[in-house]
Amino acid sequence: MKIKYLNFFFTLIILLSFTELTAQDYWLRVPSPTDRILTKCWFVDTVYGWAAGDSGTIINTTNGGATWGLQNTGIFNYNIDDVFFLNRNLGWALSNDYFFNGTFMLKTTNGGVNWSITNFPDTSVLITTIQFTDSLHGYAAGISGHIFRTSNGGNSWNLCQIDTAGCPYLYGFPKHRVKFINSTTGYVCGGKYDIIGAVWRTTNSGVSWSTFCVTPEPLFDVKVINENKIVASGGDFEFGAITTTSFNSAANWNYFNIGLFGIGRDLAFRTDKEIWMPLAFAQAWAVHLDSGNINIPWIGVPAPDTTAVYAAVFKSPTFGFAFGSYGAIMKYNTAVIGLTPGSSIISRDYSLGQNYPNPFNPSTNIVYKLAKAENVRITLYDLLGKQVKVFIEGMRPAGFNRMKFVNPGLASGVYIYKIEAGSFTESKRMVIVK
Repeated sequence: MKIKYLNFFFTLIILLSFTELTAQDYWLRVPSPTDRILTKCWFVDTVYGWAAGDSGTIINTTNGGATWGLQNTGIFNYNIDDVFFLNRNLGWALSNDYFFNGTFMLKTTNGGVNWSITNFPDTSVLITTIQFTDSLHGYAAGISGHIFRTSNGGNSWNLCQIDTAGCPYLYGFPKHRVKFINSTTGYVCGGKYDIIGAVWRTTNSGVSWSTFCVTPEPLFDVKVINENKIVASGGDFEFGAITTTSFNSAANWNYFNIGLFGIGRDLAFRTDKEIWMPLAFAQAWAVHLDSGNINIPWIGVPAPDTTAVYAAVFKSPTFGFAFGSYGAIMKYNTAVIGLTPGSSIISRDYSLGQNYPNPFNPSTNIVYKLAKAENVRITLYDLLGKQVKVFIEGMRPAGFNRMKFVNPGLASGVYIYKIEAGSFTESKRMVIVK
């Protein structure tokens, strides 16, 4: 019996090592000054960049990513929900106390060496995304559903008008990202799980916004390719990553479920056509080679070291950085530029997703995809390969399925969960914390 457990353990190590080597072809881990999760990033050029995330963390580089250092934000108990820089010196960041104090707005005039903190006047409003078009004119939105604009560098904020005609009753849903392409035209994307994904558009410097309900799940990033073509990404834990594309300045949208587990949290264009979309807790990337054309499939690529990737940016085809769990900083590997059309590193027919949340207590979700209806069995092992728990899911339909796992009293630690569905098997790690 011990030999059986050891065989399982060594097989698992080999599988995880293969995933790491495959991912390392495209992204290389570099030293990080933090072990906090990093969820947002911004580069003003190929020299100066910032990334932000958990517990008030902001890190930056002033030498093209060769080294990174921690900045003192003055925020310790709350996440940095967004960071934006207009140039190498002038920048803003957002943090939220979701229960009492509302939004903290951070501002720097020296590249983040020093940050000043002010409270957004309305403590019932939660602002999670911000962008400025110049030193005076800026835009902010968030979970509360409002969109605000300032014309004095953020000293005061005015509520924008949102037109409800295109999407009645849903205009007040959360906003996740604001992007302006010039001083007059901008986009906001957002929505709510299991209800709607929406895009808002302004052509008069944010005075008023039109609403477009475009997907069944929320959207987390939006990129403008040209004056006509816009791509947005999002998804949810159950149905996986989604995109939507407009070819006529947001008048009409083409929705597409890309068939990969995860949520499209960011859109990083390496070239005009090649998009890298981090899939967050799925510990993988989705890559597109024709700027989001729905007739071309997305390619799945595992992240290095089974890292959950949340944010990415390219400032040129050979200069890219990505950020994720446990302070991960990843640099694009220029030794292996580009992917081959039609390739697929991650199977699109059967897959086992990373449990979410992870680490967890007391419960987590395990999502898996089946090419056809199968009898499903999920087994939990400890790191010695000893069987801990068996879950008989029974016959499950094709497509994405979700199992909720409630900790039955297991001790804190790392465990392995393995799916068996027909001839398909795959294993991943989960972490229980108490």
